[in-house]
This record gives sequence, C-alpha cells and structure tokens, in this order.
Amino acid sequence: MILINKYEPTINIDEAFVQYQHQYEELKKIFSFIDLPETIVEAEQLNSAILRNYYANAIDHNLLEVKTVKYIINKNIRPTGAAERAVFQYHKAEQFLFNSVNEPLSLSMVYQLENILLTELYNQNAESNLFNNKIFKQPERLHPETELELDNLFEFLNVDTEFHPIIQSWMLHFKILSLPMFSESKNKFASLLQNFWLRKHNMDLNGLLSIEHELYTKKNEYLTYFLENKNENELGQEQHLNEQITFGLRLHANQLTRMYQLLQSYFRKQVDYDKLKPRQKNIMNFVFERGYKLKEIDDSILNKRQKLIMFIIQHRGFVSTKELVSEFECNRKTIQRDFTHLLELNLVKVIGQGSALKYSLNLDNHKQDSVTQYQSSYLKNSDETMQIGLDN
Repeated sequence: MILINKYEPTINIDEAFVQYQHQYEELKKIFSFIDLPETIVEAEQLNSAILRNYYANAIDHNLLEVKTVKYIINKNIRPTGAAERAVFQYHKAEQFLFNSVNEPLSLSMVYQLENILLTELYNQNAESNLFNNKIFKQPERLHPETELELDNLFEFLNVDTEFHPIIQSWMLHFKILSLPMFSESKNKFASLLQNFWLRKHNMDLNGLLSIEHELYTKKNEYLTYFLENKNENELGQEQHLNEQITFGLRLHANQLTRMYQLLQSYFRKQVDYDKLKPRQKNIMNFVFERGYKLKEIDDSILNKRQKLIMFIIQHRGFVSTKELVSEFECNRKTIQRDFTHLLELNLVKVIGQGSALKYSLNLDNHKQDSVTQYQSSYLKNSDETMQIGLDN
C-alpha cells in the first residue's frame, strides 16, 4: 500500500513551479486590471464549464459536438442517450462540488460524486423501469484499502501548508488515477476534485481554467498515468510522482497561455487595437502586460492623481497638459509638476513640441530604480535579454 507520507516527496519541481506560479499571478493581476464587463466574465465562465465538460467526456470516449454540450448545460435540450446524460451528470457533479467549496475534502464527497456520475447516470435512463428486465445499477463501494488511501490523502491535503495549491491539485489528480476506484470514469473523479481544490484556493482564475482541454491534447501521454505502479520501490514512486507533477504543471502553463491570449483579445477590443497606429499598438501591448503594476506602486512614489494620469495615458496612448487640466479641474502648474515628476521617474516621455506637445508612456521605465522594484523579474530579464540583442 502506498502510504500518504510518500506524498511528502523530494521532488525536483521548484524551478519549473516558480515560473508557472509567477505566470498565474501575473495573469490574475492582468485579469483584474483590464476589468472585463461582468457579462463577458459570465459568458467565459460558461464557455469554460462547457469545455471542461466536453473534454472530460471526450477523454472518457463520450463524444458529442461542443454545441450539444452547450445546449445540455444551458438546458436547451433534454439529454437522452448515454453520452448526453453523461454530460448532464458531469455538470451536476461540478455544481455540487462548487457549492461545497467551503468544505474539506472527504470520502463522503467522493461517494456523492459516484452517486451523481454513475448511479444516477444509469438509473435515470428512461429505458429502465419496473416493467422491463433491465437491472438497476447498485451504488459502488471502494475497497477498504482505497478508502484508507483516500482518507490519508485528504487528511494530508486539508492541513498541508508546505506545498502550493496548484501542486497539491496535481498530487490529488494523479493519486486518484493511481488507485483502484470505481468501475469507470476515474479521470472524471480526478478532474472534478482537482477543479474543486483549485477553486477552493482561488486558483482557477475566476472559473476560466479548463485544464481538461490540455489533458485531451496530451491524451496518450495522460492515459499512461491510469496504470498502477505496484512494483515500484519508494524511490521509484517518488520519481514517478515528480514526472507526473512536472507533466501536470506543463499542461497548467499551456492553459494559462491560452487564458493570456483570451484576455489579450478582449483588451484589444476594448481599445480598438486594429484601428491604432503602430506606435499606439506598442503602447497598448505594454499596457496589457504591465499596466496593473501601477496599482502596486507605493503612494510615496506616485500620489493618487499621478496614478490616474498614468491610467489615462495607458488607455488613450497620448495626452496633453491642457486635456488633464480640464479632466482634473486644477491649474496648469499642478499638472506640469506631476509630469515633471513622471518624467524624472522615466514613466512618461514627451512627444512633439509647442502646442502639439503631448506625453506618452515610456516603454523603458525599468531604468528608474524606484520603479524597477515593481517590475517582475521575468520582465526585467526579458528587457535585459532584449537590450543585449540590440547591443550586439
């Protein structure tokens, strides 16, 4: 039996994980910064739920069109065949877990999933009734050894503070795959409980993640983890876990990249990106990647009005002193002092002269020490690499 203390392994994923965690934190801040309308957020949350359902069932060989899955989840059609009912039950299972997000992981949660995903799936078939010979499916029970394994795993995860929730979620996912579970749908149990864990710890990007898509694109490699490794020694199990989590983190990063592209497309619609001139497009790309950092700059560096000026420049691309005097209803000297300060910090630069003088973003703002601390190491390294390339 694989004891739970083997889920406290010496795993070599620190370097990769730091990169993926940083990627997630940056994306979460970008999501907050671009401030999508609630209707769009709700639409994308629904789209993500549809994709999670579609790909989880596709891995399980219940193939339907995405449009059909959407209609079932939206209750536009009534599910009839086994594949359609599986979609409906998966959605019901996900809603059950999300309604239980404040509860700890438990065996009772697993058995409730079994009731929804398997027992109800087969026993709600219209073809099954008291007047035919079809036998109703009885609820399944896990082997006592499996129950003990899950109990130990859940106890560990519910109290663990050493591992990050993203790593914990992949521990949970692959541990379930390694155990003899119920007669079918092992991958659905793994995905549903992983999503529950991510949502519980606010790591699902407001419900927009659908890692099942990445699992499906790597289906052949993923399915190898359904096999138990009974003959592995302790070292082998730790190495196997290391490979599993590394694989999972790589898929996680792929999903985050897809989310980045989705948010970028919405941001570009907000600013009419396609209508902008090349210089303005560069500014808007800069704003999307780093605009949220303005909120993090200490008030001792920028006061509230100066942050608002930067916010206006970010969204308009260029702005004049005259425009801001009207915007803030203050005198010209006050705004000019603000711009003098922003110029000293290398946050803005002057475009044009005389009556045509305007201020725009300075894309090289990392050169100022007082602002550099708010630039992520990833972006600073990217800037340094780019500068080396230019020097050469």
